[in-house]
Amino acid sequence: METRLPFIIGDLLANAFVATVAVALTSWLIGGDWGMAVGMLAGMVIGMIVALILSLTMLVPVLGVMEVMSPCMLSGMFGGMWGGMWALSGGDVFRWGIGTGLIVVVVIYGLNLFVTGPRKVRT
Repeated sequence: METRLPFIIGDLLANAFVATVAVALTSWLIGGDWGMAVGMLAGMVIGMIVALILSLTMLVPVLGVMEVMSPCMLSGMFGGMWGGMWALSGGDVFRWGIGTGLIVVVVIYGLNLFVTGPRKVRT
């Protein structure tokens, strides 16, 4: 994982953005009307498609493919699952989306730290 501060901030913003868009889209399309299990599966697929499109068109040219694809796919998938299971609107979409994106980045960076050992954040 990248250790330069602008890339870490970019990862946080990118994942929060992808997860928020996935939550909003799946909440609008599905909105908890299909039942929890089916809505979760459909939301997962929609969220991963959203993440793929947003990552390849907007985020990869700026942050790089290796830094963006794995975390953003997870953010989109989990965000889509939340939006597919429950009918969220307004501020709930932003809370669930931003929270999901930030948690995914923290978990990914934590797992990377566990596997590779501590590294110093560069500015």
